[in-house]
Amino acid sequence: MGLPHTTGDRPSDEQADTSEATIERLRAELEQLRDKLRNTAAIERAKGALAERLGCGVDAAYTHLLQLARDSGITPLDAASLLFTPEARDDDPLPAPRSPADDADADDDGHGDGGDGDVGRPASPVAGRRPPAAVAADGPPPDGGVCPRPVFDDLAEQFEHAQRLGNLGCGMWEPATGASHWSDQVYAIFGRDPAEGPLPLDRLAAVVVPEDVPLTAHLISTLVDGREPVDSEIHIRRDGETRELRLIGEPVVDRAGRPVAVRCVYQDVTGWRRGERALTASRRQLEQLRVDEERRQAIDMQRSILPLPERVVDKPGLRAAIRYLPAGILSRVGGDWYETSAIDGEGVFLAIGDVSGHGRTAAAAMARLRNGLSGLAFTGAPPDRLLAWLNRLTLHWPTSLTATALAGRFDPETRTLTWAQGGHFPPLLIRDGKATTLDPPEGMLLGAIDDAEFGVATTSLEPGDLLLLYTDGLIERRDRDLQVGLDLLLRVAETAASNDPETVLDRVLSAFGAPNPNDDTCVVAIQIV
Repeated sequence: MGLPHTTGDRPSDEQADTSEATIERLRAELEQLRDKLRNTAAIERAKGALAERLGCGVDAAYTHLLQLARDSGITPLDAASLLFTPEARDDDPLPAPRSPADDADADDDGHGDGGDGDVGRPASPVAGRRPPAAVAADGPPPDGGVCPRPVFDDLAEQFEHAQRLGNLGCGMWEPATGASHWSDQVYAIFGRDPAEGPLPLDRLAAVVVPEDVPLTAHLISTLVDGREPVDSEIHIRRDGETRELRLIGEPVVDRAGRPVAVRCVYQDVTGWRRGERALTASRRQLEQLRVDEERRQAIDMQRSILPLPERVVDKPGLRAAIRYLPAGILSRVGGDWYETSAIDGEGVFLAIGDVSGHGRTAAAAMARLRNGLSGLAFTGAPPDRLLAWLNRLTLHWPTSLTATALAGRFDPETRTLTWAQGGHFPPLLIRDGKATTLDPPEGMLLGAIDDAEFGVATTSLEPGDLLLLYTDGLIERRDRDLQVGLDLLLRVAETAASNDPETVLDRVLSAFGAPNPNDDTCVVAIQIV
């Protein structure tokens, strides 16, 4: 039996294919590694920036980043990318990083905020106190690396450390005798020299800000009268700054139920509240950036589907000008659309409509509805049949949406407009300085019922007439009746003193002022020539 035929040392086709597959696999793994490194770098930059802004440690900053991502429904990488891009930092609503001098977190006696809740900030020991008990060092850790638990001398020492770490302290006040007792940490919270003794509870109003004096007086009265416990926050002045203090108290009563003393727990929560405010600002910023990005995507989709002409559009027998205004509120980009198409032998097809809802879903539905109607228009079917077909298309959308539409055909030879509407405002006709609303044929909202019926109307037009097609975003506002907006439109149209479509649109939009905050606006002015 002969040996198999070979061609020297050249690799076979199978070997070449294997080599190419290996190279492609290595390239894919390399790209994955690069992506991982880029993602890791982005997260690390975000952790560092957030730690600086919140005045906390890097680990605590990462915790807050995860919370922000969770609350916003996005990944931590997306949150980092949105929050800490150069664009986000330019208009950053978060407070600037605090210096020790500004924050007064380090006092002359060496006492910091301790465990008052500064987000992620380690507590510093109080001067004159022992630091936490050292870990026993009786030899190597058992089990080859498990450190023994800290050793406390007694329960009092544990209580002392708990007060320092939580930046809280306890006190007792006896109204009958005026005697007061404070634990050491309360002096640090109030910035009071222990040599001066504790501040009696009935003099607490002397150190609170003026706005909190009535609240403080009510809390003390509630405790002294023995009515019920209290748990509230007040603001005190300490070392030239305002500190936020949580006051928890309960009355102590004798066997007869008479109040004889008041127990109180004081906790400095300034750091907690600063962190909460900073995180709230971060959440607002993140939500705003996400909304801005969604709006940008929706507008880009609209512009790619619905290009707006820069000047008057000339069609057989008419001239048209179009304006489109996105909603004033960023998240309310909607599904308004228009169509002006010259169809050979069929005149000019005119349409305008509005899809319910907002955002990318509405923009996508708008594209489907407009493109579907534009394609159906080339069948030569009358407007009422076009809307009947469009109604069936709307009913079969994956999402439950409704829409309004107006469709018509303009015959340039006879200057007649044959039109139908499905839940849409009828056109406005301006003739000889008089504005009127055309009587609409029968028609209901698209997507409401399966077998909807649509009527058809025919309007004779004259040279110089101007038709105004518009969506509800032009005249409808939440703070006024719809008829008020329609009356305003009629007045402005009559006083436009021109039948030039560009001039009329400028006058109309100027009269209605800023864009509708809650809905898009689309207006088409058509001059008959």
